[in-house]
Amino acid sequence: MRIHFSFLVFNALIFLMRSSGLILSFYAVCLLHEAGHLIALKLTGGSIRSVDISGAGIVIGTRKGGSISDKSRLFVLLSGPAANILLYLLLSIYGYHGSFAQLTLVAAVYNMLPYRSLDGGAIISQLAVGTVCERAVMHILNTVKLLLIVISAATVYFFGREAFPLLAVSLALFAGDITDLR
Repeated sequence: MRIHFSFLVFNALIFLMRSSGLILSFYAVCLLHEAGHLIALKLTGGSIRSVDISGAGIVIGTRKGGSISDKSRLFVLLSGPAANILLYLLLSIYGYHGSFAQLTLVAAVYNMLPYRSLDGGAIISQLAVGTVCERAVMHILNTVKLLLIVISAATVYFFGREAFPLLAVSLALFAGDITDLR
C-alpha cells in the first residue's frame, strides 16, 4: 500500500473548505465505492497486488498471474459506482435525502467521468483501445474533457470561489490524462 503526497494535499484542502461531518461522509462514501470494487474483484477470482492512494483517487492493482477477463474487468470497474447508486436508492426508499445521500450519488457520477484515472475513462479505454474507432473516441473524449473545464470555469465565474474545487479537479484530471499518454 502506498499513500502519495497528493493525497495528503487533497485532504488538507478538504479540511480547510468543509465541515468535519461532511468530510466523514465523504470518506464513508469513498470506502463504500472501493468496497464495491474489491467485492467484485474477489467474486471474479482476482487478487490484489497493490493499493495506491493519491489525490486523484485509489488505484487497485491486480496480480498478473490471477488476471481476469475483459468482462470481469468491466464488472469490477462498474461495481464501485453501482455500490454508490445502490446505497443512494436504498437511502431514497427510506426517505433520507441529506448530504450523505447526495454525496453517494455524486461519487457515482464523478467516477463515471471519462478520465483515465476514473472508472468511466478506464471503461471507455478498455472498450475502445485496439478498435478501428479508437482514435475518434479519444478525440471525442478530449473534446468532452475540455468542455468540462469550460463548464467548471463558468461555474466559478457565476457562483464564486466556492465552486473553485470543481475547476481544480477538472484541470488536475485533464493534466493527469495528458501525463498518462506520455
